[in-house]
Amino acid sequence: MKEDYNLHLEDSMIYRSLKQAKQNVEGSEIDQYAKLWDYCHELLSQNPGSTVKMSTIPQQEGPPIFHRLYICFDACKRGFKEGCRPMIGLDGCFLKGYFGGQLLTAVGGDANNHIFVIAYAVVDVENKDNWKWFLELLHEDLGDYTRHGWQFVSDMQKGLIPALQEVMPGVEHRFCVWHLWKNFCKMFKDKQLKDVVWVCAKSTTPQQFNTEMDKLKAMNKSAWDYLSKFPPNTWSRDYLF
Repeated sequence: MKEDYNLHLEDSMIYRSLKQAKQNVEGSEIDQYAKLWDYCHELLSQNPGSTVKMSTIPQQEGPPIFHRLYICFDACKRGFKEGCRPMIGLDGCFLKGYFGGQLLTAVGGDANNHIFVIAYAVVDVENKDNWKWFLELLHEDLGDYTRHGWQFVSDMQKGLIPALQEVMPGVEHRFCVWHLWKNFCKMFKDKQLKDVVWVCAKSTTPQQFNTEMDKLKAMNKSAWDYLSKFPPNTWSRDYLF
């Protein structure tokens, strides 16, 4: 604008203009929430056998407020059970739209090592209640975890671990080593310490794992204390078989 029109625009003016332009192109996000029930009915009519659940919060005055939405397509249910490994990854992330919220996901891995989406949900906040609601619906869609042998892997999401044990007591649950390593790196910057984490994770025998952990303890007691909080069977290869 400065070069072409010799105009100086304040940041606030640019922000308001972009916001208005986005609304003109995409429509009002508030108005779109009013169409969610129609969207859910359309999904079910076009995808028989799918699971679409939405809940709202009633208001004394005015329309209800959106609470959470769960979607699992029938093709995803069947595709996962018939062609994917019995390992389910659980994760949550922030939504960056105007109203925020959290996206909860359950994904599998197919024969080509590609991500296979099983189900997802939009919730107001990531907590135990919302994870439990999500996992209960997922369990209904995929069937009994003891019969099918479902196993789960995740980061230490807020409220996920206790919710998973309540919905599926005793289910096999492992931690994602990548997330564990990233959290470890935030506290311990030494490259040698960072490398030891992967050596422990890739150990093929309990003896090798214990030897590497002893080396870590000699190098940095605090780093050893941190990793010792996680049971070896949740993140080390030698305890997975």
